[in-house]
Order: sequence, then C-alpha cells, then structure tokens
Amino acid sequence: MPNPTIPEQIVVHLGAPDSDAMNVSLSFADYIKNVASSEIFPSWPQAALRANILAQISVALNRVYTEFYRSRGYNFDITSSPAYDQTFVYGRDIFGNISELVDEIFDSYIRRQEYIEPLFATFCDGVEVSCDGLSQWGSVELANQGRDYFSILQNYYGNNIVLEENVPVQNIPSSAPPVTLREGDTGRDVELIQRKLNRISANYPGIPKIYPADGFFGPSTTDAVRKFQEVFGLEQDGLVGRATWNQIQFVYNAVKKLYTVNSEGIRITDVQTRYTDTLQEGSTGDGVLTIQYYLSYIALFVPSVIEAAMDGTFGPATTNAVKSFQRTYGLPENGIVDRATWDRMENVYYEIVSEIDYEFYGGRILPFPGRVLREGIEGNDVRVLQEYLNYISNTYTEIPRTNVDGVFGPQTAEQVRIFKVIFDLPGESGRVNAPIWNAIASVYDDLYTGGSVNEGQFPGNNIS
Repeated sequence: MPNPTIPEQIVVHLGAPDSDAMNVSLSFADYIKNVASSEIFPSWPQAALRANILAQISVALNRVYTEFYRSRGYNFDITSSPAYDQTFVYGRDIFGNISELVDEIFDSYIRRQEYIEPLFATFCDGVEVSCDGLSQWGSVELANQGRDYFSILQNYYGNNIVLEENVPVQNIPSSAPPVTLREGDTGRDVELIQRKLNRISANYPGIPKIYPADGFFGPSTTDAVRKFQEVFGLEQDGLVGRATWNQIQFVYNAVKKLYTVNSEGIRITDVQTRYTDTLQEGSTGDGVLTIQYYLSYIALFVPSVIEAAMDGTFGPATTNAVKSFQRTYGLPENGIVDRATWDRMENVYYEIVSEIDYEFYGGRILPFPGRVLREGIEGNDVRVLQEYLNYISNTYTEIPRTNVDGVFGPQTAEQVRIFKVIFDLPGESGRVNAPIWNAIASVYDDLYTGGSVNEGQFPGNNIS
C-alpha cells in the first residue's frame, strides 16, 4: 500500500452499492466538481467553499485508497448515493466558480498528523442532519465570521490535521498482486499481508501471529492465512489469491476503522517495508548491494543474466546487469529496479537457493537464504550463520561465541552487531540481510581458506 495519489479516473456507481445501476468513469477533478455543485451553493464565502470541497476530496480519496468497494468485489470506487458516500448527479451542470476552485485544489487532501491515509472527512448539512464532522451551513457561518478555510476544518476535525498538497496524479492499479502468493514466495506483498494479518489478529485472536513479518512466506504465514480463511468463510488452502487478498484488505481497513473520521489511522511505518524504493543509475547503499548480490548469484545459474560487481554503487555496469535480468524474465528493459523488478529478482533468487540444503560443514560457503535473519527466527540457515560467526570469533575475539542451536537469540544478534562494528558495516541492529550475510560468509571463507593451507603457502585470495 503506497502513499496516496490522485487517481486519473474514478468509477462511480449511479445508485446504492447492490443496485443494478450503471457505472460511469470520469476524471477525479470532474467527479469532485459534480459533487461540489450538488452538495453546496456557489454563492457561499470562498473559505466555506474551499473547506467543503477539501472534505469532499478527502472522502472520495479515502474510498479509493482503502479500496472500500473494490476489496468487497465491486467494480467501482464510490457510489452516487449520499446514504453511502456523497451526492453525485450524472450529467448535471457545473458552477463556474466551483470548477475553477476544484481545478486549483483537487490534488490536495486532509489527513491527520502521523497518518498517511486521506481522512474520511464526514460532513452533513448541519440543519436537518447532524454528524461528528463538518457542518456545511456551520462552515458558512464561520466563514462569515472571518475564519479561513483551514481553521474551519480544524474546528470540525481537530487541530491535528494537515493538508497534503501537490499530490501526484496517476493511474492507481489494484493493490492485489497479479499472481497468487504461496509458501516459499518473498517480497513486499508478502510482508504487507503479514502485517495486516497481525493487526487483524488483535481483533480475531484465533488467527496466529506471524513473527517475524519479514516478507518470507513460511509455514507460520500459511497457518495464519488458513485460519483467516476459516474465520471468514473462504477456501482454506493457505494461498493468498484475489479473494483472500481482498478480504484481508477489507477486514484490515474495518478493524482500523479507516472509514470513520476517528480512525486508528495508517502510519508510514505500517506501509514501509524492508523492500527499498526504486533504484536506478546513481543510487547507492544497502539496497543496491542487495540487488548486486542477487544478480551475481543468479548469473551463476542463468547464462543470459550478467553479473554485477558488489560495490554498492548503481553505475552503468549494474544498469546493464539489471537490463539483462529484465530481458531474460520479460520485464520492461529499462535498467531501473522498480517494485516489479525487485520482487521478480528476489523470487528468482529464492527459487535457486530453495533447492540448497542448508547443512553446515567446514569450508562450505552458502548463499543468503532469501529471508532477513533476526531475533526470533529459527532454522538451519541460522545454524549456518552461527557456525560462521563462531569460527570468525577465533580470530576476532571481540565477537562472543554462541551455542549453535539454530535459534536466533540475543547472543547471535550481539555477534552480528559486533561483526558490523569491526568491519564498518551499516546498521546497528543484529539483522542479517543479503549484504551482511555475504560479508560474514566472505570473512569466514577468507579465514577458513587461509587457515587450511600449509605454513607459508599463499592461500589463493586476499584476506579481507
């Protein structure tokens, strides 16, 4: 779930949700012009007009952003009925001053501080109907008293609102992934599903928690999905197809009350994942190191993919390597690592390493297991990590030894943290991602190779 954007088009159902009325598609700005011309009077003071239109924009964007209707299987974004949404009169005339004002502000919306979703800015006329949100006629009275539009909005929605302006306008695809998610998959979509199921489990405690929510679709995620499907009457196959995805989205939005003016809200940390933003030539850092590692390993098995030097800098060579991957796997060949390329690259990488038996023996160098290792994780990959770090601690005695039990506990986290300090690697936590795993395995390889030759014999590689 990305940050909100303004849709180029919005689909309006001309009636109640379950009616057989027709749908119409129009630009978002034209939709707001129609709603404003149907809900308010053009003769109202400018401050009242602006406050009301911003509330109407935020209501509509909340419906689009939360996929309120789409997640329930409907093929539209909002209805024309004020009993469910806000008034839209198909084919009506638009007032000139309202049209000009909407053109100026249609790419803005109201949100609460610390939350990113558009506020469901409830409003009513304030005469025949009262509500917890904005009073339309009350806003006129406040404007006549000299209040500006933002103080009018604060009067009804509280002082903790902010106005998000100059929001990008673009096509908004469905949040559902194009393929069914299943055990063994990795990526941003998996992590978002894990986070949503964990939040849902607070209201439905029969659904087990997934720990950690690391974007790796393992047995615990399968168990949580199956229980969710059981609770909500879906086929209990443990797979996240369109129906399960939509139901998770709908229930998540419901338990967070995103459709109310006093919602729990979505914080940026709820939608940020360990998967990096778009990477392209000129990018640097940990995300670049990760894709360079993936590309280099994939290139060992797929001849049409070019190896990328692991230097953490996205230069022309990395661009060419990315293009070779995109060409091989039918992605747009632009050399840019967007969400689709990142997720495909990670899945290809994991398909390769999933065939590897993570059994440790001296001198065996194993690739990154495809999931970020951190406290709470168990498995043979953790056991291998512990063996590597224990061996390294023979030379770098600052690193404490730990029991090789396959459980990533506080001692293993401390080993990783001290390793990062010694080798000046980024991050203060004990998490092990692809670049950190590669660094640990490389140091282990250097030390093991150097320690297994005869005295005075060149080990065959430089010691890091």
